[in-house]
Amino acid sequence: MKKLAMAALLSFVVSISYADDVPKTARELGLMMGSPPPLEKQVTIENFIMPPYNRWSLQHMRELVPTRNVAAGDAVAKLPVQLTDLSALQVSLPEGRSVALEKWLRSAYTDGFMVVHKGEIVYEKYFNDQTPATQHLMFSVTKSFTGTMVLILQEQGLIDTESLVAKYLPELKDTAFGDATVQQMLDMTNSIHYNEDYTDPDAHIAGFLQSMMPGGEGLYSNLQTLMEHHETFAHGEAFHYVTPDPEVLGWIIRRVTGGNLAEALHKMIWAPLGAENEGYYWLDFHGVEMAGGGLSITLRDAARFGQMILQDGAYNGRQVIPRRVAQRIKTKRNMDTFNRYYNDPWFEKVADSYHDQWWGYAGLNAVAALGVHGQFIYINSDADVVIVKQSSDPDAESERVDSETAMVMHAVAKYLAESTSD
Repeated sequence: MKKLAMAALLSFVVSISYADDVPKTARELGLMMGSPPPLEKQVTIENFIMPPYNRWSLQHMRELVPTRNVAAGDAVAKLPVQLTDLSALQVSLPEGRSVALEKWLRSAYTDGFMVVHKGEIVYEKYFNDQTPATQHLMFSVTKSFTGTMVLILQEQGLIDTESLVAKYLPELKDTAFGDATVQQMLDMTNSIHYNEDYTDPDAHIAGFLQSMMPGGEGLYSNLQTLMEHHETFAHGEAFHYVTPDPEVLGWIIRRVTGGNLAEALHKMIWAPLGAENEGYYWLDFHGVEMAGGGLSITLRDAARFGQMILQDGAYNGRQVIPRRVAQRIKTKRNMDTFNRYYNDPWFEKVADSYHDQWWGYAGLNAVAALGVHGQFIYINSDADVVIVKQSSDPDAESERVDSETAMVMHAVAKYLAESTSD
């Protein structure tokens, strides 16, 4: 998939693919080891997204950039465990290849992998020194949390998704966002001329990334510079993945709630969910959370979130989010606009839809929150399966990240559904 790289905040270098069957861990690479570490082994704000430095950085973001905590829940929700050894499960891959699940996980730069079936953890694996308490950067999985919060606020009557963005953010009235509806922002069908070529120093995304850095203008100011509409389609006519869209949604959430994004996530989802660990958001240097790619959370809490969606919003003995919101997330739509702009086979054979900041997988009753470099929360309603993958892949996007991972998750879900069927 060529366009998913647009979600990769700070992927301003061309990712490289490693050929090792078993990639070296951060410890084996000697990253950040020593007092001080050798210069070539130091992970910094300048190199943390580049391989191999991301093997260390994605588990240590709060040591590199400003962050804001999302407090854990007061009453931790238990995750029932009924382990099944899936390590040797053979998974079919393109070109007639077949590989055991755990071997593939190791080769795919996996840091954490969890499978929940019928509400119970059946498989949980950690690599690269990750632990159950490690908060891992989720990149654009964050967008799905942002979209979910907007839908909750819609149910509460605080946001009308058919209203224009300018109603809530008059600061954006004269920008390319101002005359789009909130729903078009959720679905990424707003018409905006936006260049996300990470190799082009003059691209819009270069300014966005610079706004996040020390001395940068900040996210709010950057959004106000984006003025041009797309020349080939109007609002609502085509899916167009644009990194700033969820930043606009995050701004709307702050505006209508009167608080910051971390507080909103804690109140609306994290506390009632019974999250075991705090999460945290990556901030720009003006104290604004990155709503489209800045959330770090643990593997287990990501699984709790996915399971809650699967269970129609109910979890931890309570209705965490409105039932209608969870059911909406699980119901794919916008297939007619999905591949109109890109005309890319990935958008038909692997994914088939995008709505409310959630992806839909082709041919299955399955949706997912996706993040570059290998982050996934996968929800398969028919198989009653939730899968979470956290990774530090050198590639923001690749066949391994975008297509093979989907095949692996589908295969695991199918195996569990068939092995427990009557």
